[in-house]
Amino acid sequence: MPYCPDCLIEYVEGTAKCEDCDADLLPGPPPEARARVAMADSRDSKLVAVHVFSGATALLDADVARSILNTQGIPCILPGETSAELLPVLDIPLLVREEDAEEAARILREYFQSGAVAPAEE
Repeated sequence: MPYCPDCLIEYVEGTAKCEDCDADLLPGPPPEARARVAMADSRDSKLVAVHVFSGATALLDADVARSILNTQGIPCILPGETSAELLPVLDIPLLVREEDAEEAARILREYFQSGAVAPAEE
């Protein structure tokens, strides 16, 4: 089955482009994602916000961003996620370990600037 080299999502045979980022699909299964690190293993790490999502699609955009980072082996959390479900006007920060912040910001910037999804303004 072909897969997207950017999103690592598998597609059915005959599909040529990723529906999310419009990248050309590669043949075969996606490569193994980097080993995931649980946030519980990061007790001594400082957490920093790499993006703050707001607006009507904040919760959806934040969840997509979390999935992308988790796929890349970067642990992250969305504090206030449950509150945002009840009060959709709340901002949702995406927190990562300080040592992962630069890489996480680059990955999210590339994804959101690809036109796949337009994030809410910070």
